[in-house]
Amino acid sequence: MATSTAWLYVINAASLQILRKSHNGITIAATQPGNYIVTLPFRVQGLAAVGSIANSIGVITVIPGESGGLARNQVKVLTLTLANQLSGGYDFSLAIFYQPRWSLWPIPWRRSL
Repeated sequence: MATSTAWLYVINAASLQILRKSHNGITIAATQPGNYIVTLPFRVQGLAAVGSIANSIGVITVIPGESGGLARNQVKVLTLTLANQLSGGYDFSLAIFYQPRWSLWPIPWRRSL
């Protein structure tokens, strides 16, 4: 099955901004400093993601939506200090690998999304 890639670069200085992104409509929301939800503007069959901290030493954790209690087209991103505390001051990059969900290609052995 084909795999596609979406990516974004987030600046997190005075306000949260997506500086660059692969697709129009990708959004990010902060639930609290250091805890973010990235939403893809299309339906996906499944996804995996990797992230990196851009401007400091810290830790980034990326959780696919269905593993984190979110929708399948969402990713939870946590940015943490080395002391394991959420921190909202980190810029980060995110790459999301996904399988597009084609509504014209029904897959009878998979459950409906």
